[in-house]
Amino acid sequence: MHEEAAQGRFDPDVVKALIDERVAQRRVLNPRAQTARLSAREVDVLRGISRGASNKEVARDLSLSPSTVRTHVESVFRKLDCSTRAAATLKALALGVL
Repeated sequence: MHEEAAQGRFDPDVVKALIDERVAQRRVLNPRAQTARLSAREVDVLRGISRGASNKEVARDLSLSPSTVRTHVESVFRKLDCSTRAAATLKALALGVL
């Protein structure tokens, strides 16, 4: 994962958090988050923000409006029961979504 972060596929801070989390093995995911079902477009948006892209950059890459991207980001946060991009990425990786 470190190599992928170095190549820009993932945010280095998120990779570090994920590895630290797995080593610690202390985090208990919210049961609701474990069953969260993200739509294909939400996963696309999550992939973009996990690389550190802004809403505008994700919108441009996916041919969406920034407002639509913001709506998808909020939906991802709600479904994964988190409030930051790093936390959403971490949970999605732990759940095998990304």
